Amino acid sequence: MLQAGKEWRTRSLVLALAGGVLLAMATGCASRRAAKAARAVKPPPAAPAPAHSTALPKPNGAEQATLRPGLMVNVTVIVAGKKQIEEAGRRVSETSTLTLPLLGSLAVGGETLDSLTARLTAEYREYYVDPQVMVEFVRDDQPESISPWGSITVLGRVKRPGRVSIPPTRDLTVSVAIQQAGGFDTSAKDTAILVTRRAPDGHTTTRHINLREVGVRGRVENDIVLLPDDVVYVPELVF
Repeated sequence: MLQAGKEWRTRSLVLALAGGVLLAMATGCASRRAAKAARAVKPPPAAPAPAHSTALPKPNGAEQATLRPGLMVNVTVIVAGKKQIEEAGRRVSETSTLTLPLLGSLAVGGETLDSLTARLTAEYREYYVDPQVMVEFVRDDQPESISPWGSITVLGRVKRPGRVSIPPTRDLTVSVAIQQAGGFDTSAKDTAILVTRRAPDGHTTTRHINLREVGVRGRVENDIVLLPDDVVYVPELVF
């Protein structure tokens, strides 16, 4: 009886060990097959970049407007839900300084709104606990004002040739720029408007814009968005 029990236990142990080995082999094979399948799957090809509808050079990136003399900003400091400082329409001086309560005169030339906000937050922590600082540009509608987002120039057969400021939305199109310049003057040729753009390397590119097609055929892609320092020229219609 004892001998039979020992033999039975020995056989059970052998069978258990064999089962474990087989299970490990099966698991290893499955893992290798899964890894091989994963390597065989190739990532989808990258989608092609959309083609631009204009030959004019595009900016390298969305550049932030920087502070410079003449620009106006609102500065608000909130502490525990209450306004502690509210400076509306503060203009940057000719020496690129901005005067604020508690801080005095600060040199701000060349700073963006983001960098100035971070700087003022750090400065006002000397006076307040966890201040929340907000800085925003103020649109100055005076004729001699300058835009933080730059301007374009409209020349030729328009009623008020000159500079047109780019709005905060930065969506100034050719047709809107001409409207801001008083609209077409007499004998204006609206089918051959010239838009000239200067690239960072100094190279200039000119595109012909047919605004009549924009209105008659709905070719809104021709009414392109202008960039700072673009020049729009409306030629005269020759009879």
